[in-house]
Amino acid sequence: MAVDLTRVQPPLKVYPPKANQFILKIIRLLTPLWLWWQCGIRQIETRYIDRLVEATKKFQDGKARYMLAFRHPTTDDPFAMLYLLAYAVPEQAQEMGIKLTTLPHSGFVYDRGISLWAGDYINWLFPALGGISIFRGKLDRPALNLMRKQITNGDVPLSMAPEGGTNGKSETVAELEPGIAQIGFWAAEDLQKEGRTEEMLIIPVGIQYEYSTKAWDKIDQTIATIEKECGLSKPEITPDTRYQRLYDLGIYLVQWVSGYYKSFYGNYVKIDSSNNNSDDLAISLQELAERILSVAEMNFGIKAKGTPIDRCRRLEQAGWDRIFRNDIQDIEQLSEVERGFADQLALEASYSNWHMRIAESIIGVTSDYVRQRPSPSRYIEVLKLMWSVLQRVTERNQESVFKETPNFGKRKLTISVAEPLSVSERLAEYQSSRTSAKECTKKLTEEIHIAMKNLILPSAM
Repeated sequence: MAVDLTRVQPPLKVYPPKANQFILKIIRLLTPLWLWWQCGIRQIETRYIDRLVEATKKFQDGKARYMLAFRHPTTDDPFAMLYLLAYAVPEQAQEMGIKLTTLPHSGFVYDRGISLWAGDYINWLFPALGGISIFRGKLDRPALNLMRKQITNGDVPLSMAPEGGTNGKSETVAELEPGIAQIGFWAAEDLQKEGRTEEMLIIPVGIQYEYSTKAWDKIDQTIATIEKECGLSKPEITPDTRYQRLYDLGIYLVQWVSGYYKSFYGNYVKIDSSNNNSDDLAISLQELAERILSVAEMNFGIKAKGTPIDRCRRLEQAGWDRIFRNDIQDIEQLSEVERGFADQLALEASYSNWHMRIAESIIGVTSDYVRQRPSPSRYIEVLKLMWSVLQRVTERNQESVFKETPNFGKRKLTISVAEPLSVSERLAEYQSSRTSAKECTKKLTEEIHIAMKNLILPSAM
């Protein structure tokens, strides 16, 4: 059951990882069925799995420690990772004649807020699978310490998604957070301090989904549905007009929402726009996200700082601080007046972060993703991002057309493994000075990004 974020709640509990082999075994058995039935995966292709087999053998032989840095285009990615470790790696190891002492698995890092929308079962299931929860909007030292211990002394490696949240696009790698590179260097230092000789590695993993080329009718139907719900009357879509219709729809939505925020929230932010061409969708999207984020930041009294994603995380944490109250020992002991004020504060925080969620969805939309390669998969991914924005806007209407996401048919899943990146080889330079440490962290993050990008395959036209 989802938590009511419009009323005051007790502090969010942290559930430490406590692997349960029985539950893990059940989840492993169910993973192929889940991918087929729930995720609509009908074909799985794996590439360069031998690289992970060799790293896993080194890990089990005490010669290396590693982290998996995996792509995160959708919420189905954890099941892809489970398949990779529980099925693809053992099968490849058998083909290579390499005997692994135990069935591969990894701990993983997940956002503490997942259970707020997915349900309380996450609070026992994820820790039982080796998950470490983290508060993304603040410096979560306890979680960082758990991660370092897992990397250096855990029975299994650790998996992280350096893109942070899902970006909705299989063929574009979002800007990476530097956390995984930084933690890699910390872990390498921990090993060095203990006098251990294991090599510290980071292994990028590509996860990509591809839809059937038979999905064109559903794509056209979805564009037409959004147009209709926006009050637009348009002729039937043809292959020749499809892209322009999608682009025009994007322009219309951005202009309408921008006008709305200018009219009703114009006093919140003044944007010095250099965009004299209202049809420049890329600039319009940036300005719209800026305007919407500024509304939430003004409500919370937060100054804009960092990337749009950084700002979203800080706003999310600010909302939680007002909803999940660490300063109240027992909510049930509050007087009726105190409870009323606490509930109102939670309600206002929830409404402020409603704006942030809209901006978060808009940030994932890019103006040229489809134009660069107008494949069914790219059309669908952009439409799903647009749909998610409209879903949030209309979430109070239980009969909204946008309540259920369109089903675009079955998908192909491709999992690829890049060459391991040695953190240990970069450690001496990292330790030479503070400036070098920052530069090494930045450079390693860029190398992970490049490795992920190189694993992407062009989707079928």
